[in-house]
Amino acid sequence: MSAERPAPPGFVRAAALVARKDLAVEGRTRESMAASLLFALIVLVVFAFAFDLDFVRRTGVSKIVPGMLWVTLAFSAIVGFNRSFATERARDALTGLAIAPVDRGAVLCGKAFANLTLLVLLEAAVIPLTGIFFDVDMVTAAPPLAAVVLLHSAGLAQLGTIFGAVVSRLGRGEAFLATLLLPAATPLFLSAVHCTATVFEGSPLAGDAKWLLITAGLDVLYFLVAWLLADAILEDA
Repeated sequence: MSAERPAPPGFVRAAALVARKDLAVEGRTRESMAASLLFALIVLVVFAFAFDLDFVRRTGVSKIVPGMLWVTLAFSAIVGFNRSFATERARDALTGLAIAPVDRGAVLCGKAFANLTLLVLLEAAVIPLTGIFFDVDMVTAAPPLAAVVLLHSAGLAQLGTIFGAVVSRLGRGEAFLATLLLPAATPLFLSAVHCTATVFEGSPLAGDAKWLLITAGLDVLYFLVAWLLADAILEDA
């Protein structure tokens, strides 16, 4: 009697396997992190030359630095999002993911988690550099800033994964990804800049409860959209 076939992994385990695979590949190559970090460093240097410390202090840190920080993170993240499907596309491995006996939503969820992990690592380097360049006390602001960054990064990573899959399927690059991602992520960036400014002002985040609730709702919405559209996105991969 033939042995029974093992049951396919469930949603959570399948997503974890995809995320672990992506992070292992990045750990070996470090291509996405290196490219994203280099881009972020260049953007910060340009901003540092454009806005000297005297101007930032006169105008106010909360009015200048939050926008520069999130512009830097947004465009640096796009470099990584575009590469999230590049390995599978180059090796024609995306077809294997698409026909695997798992929920296709788990594939996108796993890739989104991997993208979020890499984005958080990028932020862990960019935020202290921003503090150094613009003389911002990031240590005092660290706990509330971490909450703001993580909440908004979750939605950004989910959107980046969705559009990264679409762009990979169409064979386009970072420019097309930016064209799709930035308008869709505008509510996230508006909330992120507003809440970050509140943190830098030293005000409690309780006053931005509406912004934070909207962002949490958007995070859930983007997850549901990815789950519902996963078949359409991956069917012709």
